Amino acid sequence: MTSTENSNDYQKQELIFEYPLKEQIRSFLRLEVLFKLLDRNLLSTHEDNHFHALKLLFEVLEILERGDTRAELIKELSRLSSLFEKMRRSPEVDSNKLEVFLKQIEKLYQWILAYDGKFGDKIRKDPFVDSVRHRTSIPGGWCQFDCPELYLFNMQDTTIRQLRFERWLEDIKGVKTSIEVILKIMRDSGNWQRQTAPLGSYLLDTSEHSFQLLRIKLCTDSTIFPEFSCGKHRSNIHFMKFNEVHKKIAIQRKVEFEMACCV
Repeated sequence: MTSTENSNDYQKQELIFEYPLKEQIRSFLRLEVLFKLLDRNLLSTHEDNHFHALKLLFEVLEILERGDTRAELIKELSRLSSLFEKMRRSPEVDSNKLEVFLKQIEKLYQWILAYDGKFGDKIRKDPFVDSVRHRTSIPGGWCQFDCPELYLFNMQDTTIRQLRFERWLEDIKGVKTSIEVILKIMRDSGNWQRQTAPLGSYLLDTSEHSFQLLRIKLCTDSTIFPEFSCGKHRSNIHFMKFNEVHKKIAIQRKVEFEMACCV
């Protein structure tokens, strides 16, 4: 879920909910969130923010270690490259912008092919990371008496800590950029359309389409959220809310919303 256009009036917020229809897009969205939070924490000079950034980095490494992100990125970048190549024939397309996109995609594609080993291996082999990574997964395991190396890291000058983060992140910069490009193009491919969910439910036929991401925009009542039940041929969207004891209950009235189906 992502929110846009913050407002002082909570009830008038515009919220965008996203649901991935492919497993690789699910991984990309998770990595995108982690990278954004990591960048945000690194803007601070406080040691607590840098500690949190370190934990976020370890979560990124876990996802990259667990899945085959290299193959997923290669597949998606190849798909986009083929798509843009076909667009060359269209007179309505800005050829200069198209060339920029193609060059960026080719550069990322070549970076991925040239990467040695599994994404993040160099970071995992860093003696400090190797020593601290498993301690931070234990509740309270980062205490001074349990993990003195982390305590010493936090006591270093802010500039030194930030330089170490820059060195680590440089190793997987191409992953971050690839995901940003893929998700931006994907989101831009969807056109917002007004829809109505009678009695709080909406059925979407996906049998003739290859959608990868569903986006729902709600701006009338920010206490409502969608639940997705997606299959190969159709997707069901049920609008829900939490009652006073924080239990999910179904909306039993008409809900107006906007939806974008992205490929």
